[in-house]
Amino acid sequence: MQFKEKNFTIVLIFAVFVIVGLYFYQFSERVKEVEKLEQKMTRVKVYEAYPSNFIKKINVFAKLYSEKEITILAEVDGTISEKKFPIGTKVYKDDLIITMTDTRKLLQLKESKDSLSAFKAILDEETRNYKNAISLFEKDIISKNELKSKENLYRKAKSEYDNREAIYKRILWEFDNLNVKAPFDGYINKFYFDEGQKILAGQKIVQFSSFNKLIGRVSLKSEDIKKIDSSLKDIKVNHNNEVFIAKFLGLSKELNKDIYSYLLEFEIINDDEKFLPGEVVDVEIDVEELLNYIIFPSKAIINENDSFYIFYYANGYAFKKVINPVWIDEEQCAIPNSEDYSELKIIYEGQSTLEDNQPVELLN
Repeated sequence: MQFKEKNFTIVLIFAVFVIVGLYFYQFSERVKEVEKLEQKMTRVKVYEAYPSNFIKKINVFAKLYSEKEITILAEVDGTISEKKFPIGTKVYKDDLIITMTDTRKLLQLKESKDSLSAFKAILDEETRNYKNAISLFEKDIISKNELKSKENLYRKAKSEYDNREAIYKRILWEFDNLNVKAPFDGYINKFYFDEGQKILAGQKIVQFSSFNKLIGRVSLKSEDIKKIDSSLKDIKVNHNNEVFIAKFLGLSKELNKDIYSYLLEFEIINDDEKFLPGEVVDVEIDVEELLNYIIFPSKAIINENDSFYIFYYANGYAFKKVINPVWIDEEQCAIPNSEDYSELKIIYEGQSTLEDNQPVELLN
């Protein structure tokens, strides 16, 4: 009897150990599952997507050019005596930029002026004689031949005076054009000669430009120009954290074979002179307005073998969903609106390592 009781006690103790062991084993496995679950619990941020309107945009770079840029040529021969301003100076219309000297022209001008004065005196005398002859002829005091003789003398004096006046005006024009003036308000970009150098008529003397209006030029690929709406009027120019509105001028229909692109031009008013010719600026061109689309950050998209998909959040889990975007740029993505996408909480941060139906922790 005692032997049986002893065996029973041993069996009971063994059973207790087995049960306790099983309990601790199950508890340990449960702890491992919880730890595994916690390890896989990725923290994510979401964007709540709702239907809205969206404008497709193209962001490109443009180079700015002066609307008015001319190279002034010397009208006459001369020697550069003084440059009135350094390069980069803003001057105004008719401001004197360069003076030249030519002693030969100065002497010619004096001689021509003296000659003109002498022939003016002769013309004045012959004019008085002719008028007096007309009066005498009307009174039958002189003959018609005598009147004709006085008329011929007057006409000869008038012709010689006109010739001398034309010569004087030409020399005076040449002398005046020894001075180079600003043709309009603008900036001196470059001098082609230094002081003391001789220059011939027709040679380049100074480059001059206006900054009030600038022309922007953009090179676009064929796939970009197909997106541009024919009703395009304005273009946004981003510069030093400011946005400026520029006027669309035109789009070339001919391919530039050197760079395989098409040229788009726009005009920007630059009265405040915040832009300089030669600058490269960031340009934003509105392409098309999309109505009633789901818009969300493009960084939420995962591209895998040319297929696009996203993860969305629901009830503590992340779920994978294939999408077909109609527009993707550096900032935004647009997909057609439907019940499948409306009010989705799209994961845009922490999604790169997710798996479908994975538990996640929401940060926002």
